[in-house]
Amino acid sequence: MILVVKSAIRGAKWRPFLLLSAVMMASCASSSQEFAVEGEAQGSTFVVRAYGDSLRVSEADIARWLQEYNSAVSVWDPSSELSRLNRGEAVSPSAILADLLLITGVLREATDSIVEPSLEPILQAWGFTAGGSQLLPSGEGPARDSLLVDSLMLRVKWTPIAPVKGPMTLTRPINVNAFAQGHSVDVLLDSLRARGATAAFVEIGGEVRAFGQKSEDKSFTVGIEKPLTSGDRSLQLTVKLDDRALATSGNYRKFQVDSATGLKYGHSIDPRTGWPAPTDMLSATLIGPTCAEADAYATMAMVIGMQGTKQWLAGHPEWDAILIYSDPKGGVKIYNSLK
Repeated sequence: MILVVKSAIRGAKWRPFLLLSAVMMASCASSSQEFAVEGEAQGSTFVVRAYGDSLRVSEADIARWLQEYNSAVSVWDPSSELSRLNRGEAVSPSAILADLLLITGVLREATDSIVEPSLEPILQAWGFTAGGSQLLPSGEGPARDSLLVDSLMLRVKWTPIAPVKGPMTLTRPINVNAFAQGHSVDVLLDSLRARGATAAFVEIGGEVRAFGQKSEDKSFTVGIEKPLTSGDRSLQLTVKLDDRALATSGNYRKFQVDSATGLKYGHSIDPRTGWPAPTDMLSATLIGPTCAEADAYATMAMVIGMQGTKQWLAGHPEWDAILIYSDPKGGVKIYNSLK
């Protein structure tokens, strides 16, 4: 599967964005040693830092790139290309959406369908995506809710998406929440590279990718938060990120509570059952070549758990992981493959 991912995600995928960046290049002709901007995007925050003697980028460029990504992919924007496709409309995909659709099937296959784009009806029922009605949990307990889950699972069926250049429609809605934010990081980083960056760091909503080093040969560093429900943003540890991407998934802040039983349901849905995965994982951080992959694999890790993720890592040596999990006695443990 590694070869498949390399071919589709790390090769041809970048060509549309290098072209897009070249077209935009006239917007800012000045050169800069260092560029930094922070702000809000995708319902969260972002940080961009870039270095290079021939760097040609402005804050307006960053704002435009982020807006163009949202206009193509955001499920929270009803007028976005993807939202329209999910409503059954015919859309001619932009380069951004075409690329995302390309990797959607690839990442589904690479995760053995643990990242399942056709799970949208289930995610809506649990209230874990845009437009969700949050039918689950109903407050009537797991026995009654299982009937609804079983009926919704009949609608979960993947239909391969063929690459197209003209108008297209989708057979059924897809959900790309597991890797779209990571994909946006990859797009932005490659746009900076095309604008002359010799080193850059991009973080959007906690998903990160970097290449090169800052001045004085300093590596970019990223903090991994403690999995705390209190809202405390204390760091568990920090990681050097040299020419790699990093993404974290966790259930400790995004969950639903069944009012009938008091049971807490995390947002990591197991597509094999339609229910939140019963996992020992508190948070999973994956570190590897691209942020879209890291984002998807971190989601996968939350579903397959500690032992499943360690087995996966053994067959994928280009990936590292920092896994924070609970032991049988309720203690918090850390597995760090970087050590």
